[in-house]
Order: sequence, then structure tokens, then C-alpha cells
Amino acid sequence: MTRITKIDENCISVQEQAAGLKRDVQQFADICIAAIEAQKNHIFDEVENVVREALQLLGEQRHEIEEEVKKQEVDIEKTQMILKRGTNSQIMQPHEFLDKIVQEKAEEENSADCVIEHVFTFIRNEKLFDDLKVQQIGFISITSSETSSAEGKGITEGTVGLEGEIVVTTRNARKEQCYQEHDLVTLEIRNREGRDSAIKSQIQDNKDGTYKLRYFAKETGTYQASVKVNGKHVHGSPFEVQVKRRQFRPVLSFGQQGADAGVLSSPWGVAVNDKDEIAVSETGNHRVHIFTSNGTHLRSFGKKGNQQGEFDWPAGIAFRDNKIIVANANNHRIQLFSDEGHYFNQFGGKGSRDHQLQFPLGLSIDSDGNIMVADKLNKLIKIFSLDGRFLRSIGTEGSFSFPIHCIQHNNYLIVSDRSDHCIKVFNREGEFIYKFGNKGKGDGEFDTPCCLSVDKAGHLLVCDSANHRVQVFKLSGEFVTKFGAYGTGKGEFKRPLSTAVLSDGKVIVTESQNHRVQIFE
Repeated sequence: MTRITKIDENCISVQEQAAGLKRDVQQFADICIAAIEAQKNHIFDEVENVVREALQLLGEQRHEIEEEVKKQEVDIEKTQMILKRGTNSQIMQPHEFLDKIVQEKAEEENSADCVIEHVFTFIRNEKLFDDLKVQQIGFISITSSETSSAEGKGITEGTVGLEGEIVVTTRNARKEQCYQEHDLVTLEIRNREGRDSAIKSQIQDNKDGTYKLRYFAKETGTYQASVKVNGKHVHGSPFEVQVKRRQFRPVLSFGQQGADAGVLSSPWGVAVNDKDEIAVSETGNHRVHIFTSNGTHLRSFGKKGNQQGEFDWPAGIAFRDNKIIVANANNHRIQLFSDEGHYFNQFGGKGSRDHQLQFPLGLSIDSDGNIMVADKLNKLIKIFSLDGRFLRSIGTEGSFSFPIHCIQHNNYLIVSDRSDHCIKVFNREGEFIYKFGNKGKGDGEFDTPCCLSVDKAGHLLVCDSANHRVQVFKLSGEFVTKFGAYGTGKGEFKRPLSTAVLSDGKVIVTESQNHRVQIFE
């Protein structure tokens, strides 16, 4: 009997929900109609304004014509008096008044009609009309947030800078998996103060009633993960997530010294594209390799030389759109290739003028798609457009002693200065803000720092080359952690030079003296 009573209550609830839905639909329809009415009234007002201006102009024209009629009536009276009083011979004689009347009449006949015809029409927004016929004002969802579920490691634990994953399954009241195109699945990761604590979240709709939610936590601590379907929490949400500090663990190593395809000799720069393909510049064999994220060699291009497509000590490397950009240090130029390795363009040339370079090393792409080059011997950071046009430089005399790499993150330009053993930070306008680090072996100290990158948690990775480690900092310069030590084993380094970050947060490191690439998670 209790269950029957509950069913009866549910029947009443369904009817009440239906009434509520109808009210919502009516309210939204009324809002749409009101919006159209408002636009209609606005057009009516415009019509009145147009009519008012047209009537005013027509009134002015009418007044001008009336004045002209009065003048012509006076002229007609004068003419009639002349005709009545004068003889034919007198009339045929030159007469100033009659000549003036005839001349004005001729001018009137030769002039166009001065009355302006006012024509204004209503141009219908046919696209809006077509959209109204095709589009719906809303949708009814049968998805139940109470029976929808979220699962996965990401609802209970996470790691700073590594991808957390949650799988959401939407279900109806019968607890059957269901898919509706217009269901909205959202994810929020917040700390106890309600502050957003994820770098970004991505929602992948699998089109079958399941959704893959990905996020990257910024900091350690306890957080609330709110998973909602159509604005309502799924079963169990919000979830309590414990985010722990990242421990960098080596999971893959590839490359060995040699000259064959896919092997490495003193790898320098590394970059990742949106397909997670890894490009590595190799100074020993003067070429560029492309690998998959699991270390499989795909292709190589380049050889030693100074002709188009050839290298002498290729260093910094970056992807932009479908192009690979390489700093060719000993040839003092930047070369551009297709993602298949076909030569495209180049700029630079040895010298100290704005458009010239002297031993360019690291390079990166800024938020405007421009190329930032560390011009070592000119001791500047130079910024070029993709077609090689010089735009501006960062730094003045004494700003750098050995600039090796510059990257942009948010509104900051971050530069590693190898000989000053520190990191220097500038604003977008190139004004110096602060620096951190000095020579040493302690946490936050450097010995010939090299290339930089920013991980998925927004932390700065610095290749502390002569200390054979990678250090991790907040952008303020606060030390976070480090990984690596001198050696040839897994997770050990000999002269790490460059890092890049895969889409899932794994970190790639090139080692010059171990002639390999390591990947850490």
C-alpha cells in the first residue's frame, strides 16, 4: 500500500511537472513574442521618423512652390497690363521685364522636376523567418540526473598537472542509458572557498549517452567536483577529490646515438603538435625527426649544409598550424617546413640589423602566432611574423648575457638567461618585471638553465642543464618540485636541454649527452 501511495504521488508529480513545463514553454514563448513585438515597435518608430522627415521635406518643397506661384501671379498681372496698354510694335521692341519672364520660363522647362518622390519599403529578414520555421524554441529532455552516473578515477583523486578523467552516463527514469542531442553535461572543480581550481575542462560527447570529461588540477588539496546534467547534479555529485602533488615518473625512453633513421645524436629542441606528434631537432646529424607519442619514428628531414632545407646545428623547434619552424643556429637563420618536412621559406641571415640573427637558439610561438627567437650573440629576443617580417625586439643593452629561450604564458614573456643562471620575466610590451634564480645546486638555483615550457597545471618547467635536472616553478618564481639527477638510467639526465607537454599532461625531455628522449607522467 505504501508503494501504491508512492506511485499515486508520482502520478501527481508527473502531472505537476507537465503543468510546470507548459508554464515554462509558455513563458519562454511569451518572451520570444515580446522580443519580436519590441523589434516590431522599434521598426514602427523608425517608420514614423522616416515619415516625419519626408513630410517635413515635402512641406518645405510645397512652401517653396507656393512662393513661386505668388511671384508668377504678380508677373502675369504685369504682363497682362503691358499687353493691354501697348501696341503690337511696342511689344515687339526689346523689353527688359518681358525678356526676364521668357528667360525664366526657358530655364524652368530645361530643369528637371524638383519634386522628390519618397519611396521606402520594408525588407523582410527571410533568414529569421526560415529559422523560425525550422528551429524549435526548446526541447523536452527525458534524461534523469538522479539516475545518471559519473565514474572514473577523476571523481576521487587527481594529480597536479596530469589529466583527470570522469565518464558520465546519462539515463532516463527507467535507468536505461539514453542519448539526447541537446542534453548539457558540465563539470566544475572548486576548492572549499568556491574558487575554480582546474586549468580547463573538456567535454567529449560520444553520441551514445556517455561523455568523457577531462580536467587538469592546478594545486594540491581537497576539491569538490560538480558533475551536472542539464543543470542538476548527477547521482553522488558533488564528489570530493583529493589532488596530490605530482611525482614525475619516467614511462618511456627512445633514441640512441647513431646516424640511422630514428636514432639521435645530441638532440636539442622538442615540440608537440595537436596530433601529439613529437618533433626533435638533432644537432649531431643536422636533421629533424618526427615521432609518435609512443616513440615510433615517422619521418626525418634535413642534412648538413647551408642550402634551402639544409641545417648546420638545428636548435629550437616549434609547430604552427601545419608548419614546422626550426632555428638553424650556425646558418644564422630560421627555416619553415611543411609538417611533412618540405622546405617552405626562411628568414634571417648573419648580422646585427633588426631582421638579421647571430646564432639563434630557442624559438617559440606567441599568442598572436608570431615567432619569438632567442638571438644569442645579439643578446636580444626578436619577434617576427610568420613570413619573416621583423616586428620588434625584447631587451636592451645589458638585459641578457646569453638568452637561450623565450616563451609566452598569459601576459608574460619568460626568458632563460644561460650565463646569468636565472629566469627573467617581462610584460607583453617588453618591460622587465622581475627575475628569479642564481647559480647553485639548491632548489630554485640554476647552472646554465636552457629551454622552458609550461605544463597543464600552469607551472613553469626549466631545464637546469648543468645540474642535470628539470625544475618546476609557479610563475611567480616559487619553487614547486624537481625531477632527474645525473646518470644514464631511467629518469636520470645528462644535459637536459628542452621540454614539451603532450595533450594528456605527460612531459617530454631531450637529453643532449644521453642522445635520447624521455617521457614522464
